Amino acid sequence: MPPRKIIDHILLLIICIITCVMVSAQNKLGLDPAKWAYELSKKELTEVNSMGSLSLQLMETDSVKALHFLDAVERSANAKGYFFTAHFCMVKAKFLYDKCIMQDSTRSKQPGDVNRIADQMRKLFVTALDAAYHTEDDKTIGWVSFYSAKTMRKLGETSWAVMYSKNGVDLFEKIGYEVEPTVYTDLADLLLYVKEYDQCIRYAEKGIAGWAKVQDDNVFINTKTYKIRAYNIPGVAHYEKQQYDSAFYYYQNALTLAKRYNDTLWTAILLGNIGKLMFTQNRYDSAYALFVNDYKNSKQKGAYDNAANAAQWAARANLAMGNKIVALNEARDALKLLRFHPNDIYLRNTCYTLTQVHRALNNYDSAFYYNELYNKLNDSLEREAVINSLAISKARLNDEVSRYNIQKINKEKKEQFFIRNVLIAAIIGLFLIVLLIINRGWLKQKIAVEKAQREKKMMEQEMLSAKEQMNSFTSHIIEKTNLIEKLELQIASRQATEEQTTVIAELIQYTILTEDDWIKFRLLFEKIFPQFFQTLKQTVAEITVAEQRMAALIRLQLTTKQMSAMLGISIDSVHKTRQRLRQRLKLNSEINLEEYIASV
Repeated sequence: MPPRKIIDHILLLIICIITCVMVSAQNKLGLDPAKWAYELSKKELTEVNSMGSLSLQLMETDSVKALHFLDAVERSANAKGYFFTAHFCMVKAKFLYDKCIMQDSTRSKQPGDVNRIADQMRKLFVTALDAAYHTEDDKTIGWVSFYSAKTMRKLGETSWAVMYSKNGVDLFEKIGYEVEPTVYTDLADLLLYVKEYDQCIRYAEKGIAGWAKVQDDNVFINTKTYKIRAYNIPGVAHYEKQQYDSAFYYYQNALTLAKRYNDTLWTAILLGNIGKLMFTQNRYDSAYALFVNDYKNSKQKGAYDNAANAAQWAARANLAMGNKIVALNEARDALKLLRFHPNDIYLRNTCYTLTQVHRALNNYDSAFYYNELYNKLNDSLEREAVINSLAISKARLNDEVSRYNIQKINKEKKEQFFIRNVLIAAIIGLFLIVLLIINRGWLKQKIAVEKAQREKKMMEQEMLSAKEQMNSFTSHIIEKTNLIEKLELQIASRQATEEQTTVIAELIQYTILTEDDWIKFRLLFEKIFPQFFQTLKQTVAEITVAEQRMAALIRLQLTTKQMSAMLGISIDSVHKTRQRLRQRLKLNSEINLEEYIASV
């Protein structure tokens, strides 16, 4: 097999595989209402992906079954949110138009049925736009605006088409979404129809810039015609504004393209448009030649309305050159052609021409007749233009009001949501702060309790240790005292040795409680009996150290002999010190000194 045929077979196989994959992708959801309700609820959705897939399947399905399916989708639990509403209404409107209006165009339809379906579509588009505005997503709003206008234009809703086509295109530009040059050109054509010439020129130039980037004439359907129209439309707008130099510039560019593409019809039309410019310059013979060329080519191609317009312009040129009868025949020929392709604008122009021709021929009855007809047509067209302008303004106003109201509602919802979140956050924050404060207080309390417990334990341990030391100290004193008493008894009974007698004498003369001993004793004593000495000082400011010592020993419940031995004084001195302490405390004879000291 030759290499070329092998390559062709491989390419054919690849195309088949791609086609199968695309078909499989389109039909993977089938007509499952729940799945499609979920799909239509997504934010990202355009005509060329899932919506296109669903519309294609609906077109291949029986009308009754398709409508039941759409009802099931709308009732599905997955049908939630404004995105679903916008997408679903667009799908249903497209189905109604494609299936109920466009399909089987040969089948006779009653005007009432078409109007009923059109009304239903209008309601669907209004609902879709309202839902789109609630999403506050510019891409969705632009998409719904543009495609609803595209369909409504086919139903003759010019004002709707103008307003929402422009709205959709402007939103696409705002978000940086690429707008196809066909869209700009069609929008410019709409604006030309409603005599919005400045805006027409602006969007037409955007279309021209877009078409300049299109190198392949097979990218779009009728690309060549679109490119020619892209220049012709602003040319007509400039002509209507009487800006003839600018009109000639655009006509000339369009004519160059028409000749390059060998489009004889558009070549004739553009030459006819240039002929109008020559007519304004009083170059009637040159203009007439171009009008005749336009007439012949348009008639040959079956464009009878354009041929009629060229004929009535030729009649004007002939009238200007004094050829009244020829002008009359050409104007009558224009009337005949308009019976095949009616066009109110061209009929009005033809009536105007016939009025002028009959007036030049002094046929005043005919001139009056065509003048009346011209006035009626002109008034009707002007009224339509005004109505369209008012309808556009009203649509723009309604759109702005609707958008403002929805934005206001959404803003209020956001503010309420924000306030609610702030309140919730404040409550949570306050709760956390209170919890932290409580926790901190609890920790402080716990630490304080633990510290107090530790201090108490330490104090208990110190007190226990002091008691043990004091007990040891007093026990030691008591032992010494007992030893001295025993030794004294031995001396009295003369049982002690000479050496023992000497020791006893030294012990009797020894001061057991020195100053250092007193300091040590006092520290131990205060651990056991805190504030004792301070209370004594507060009770009797002049109390002496000796009296304080006596009071401490009394508090320890020592005997007179034990005190005597401990202080290194005689028993008599102990009695005297006790007496001085009683006097210092100003105690009468009825008060027990030991009990009073114990209460301090």
